Amino acid sequence: MKSNYKKMRIVLFFDLPSVEKEDISCNQKFVKNLKKLGLYMIQYSVYTKSLQNHSEYDRLLKKIYKIIPNKGNIMMFKLTEKQYSDMIYLSGEKNLYESRVGSKEIIIFGGE
Repeated sequence: MKSNYKKMRIVLFFDLPSVEKEDISCNQKFVKNLKKLGLYMIQYSVYTKSLQNHSEYDRLLKKIYKIIPNKGNIMMFKLTEKQYSDMIYLSGEKNLYESRVGSKEIIIFGGE
């Protein structure tokens, strides 16, 4: 059986210009629309959402195409929930996401 019923996660990265006032306004609108679609920020310019199946992914992708700004770059990929849960955080201190959700492996680097 095909994995249509397997949970997945999308991760969306973006790099949008923010020099002109109009660009900043477009970026804010884009982020607001991502949140309306149920994505949440895991890092600045990196958003994610859990999906139930590939059909839901296709629907979301069509909606994202409708809201992308004219300028900048947007990249999106999908992962299984297992792959996403295997993510390792490398940081000097815990961030809000780690505090709320927790993490299996955190490697902490001390500053010199």
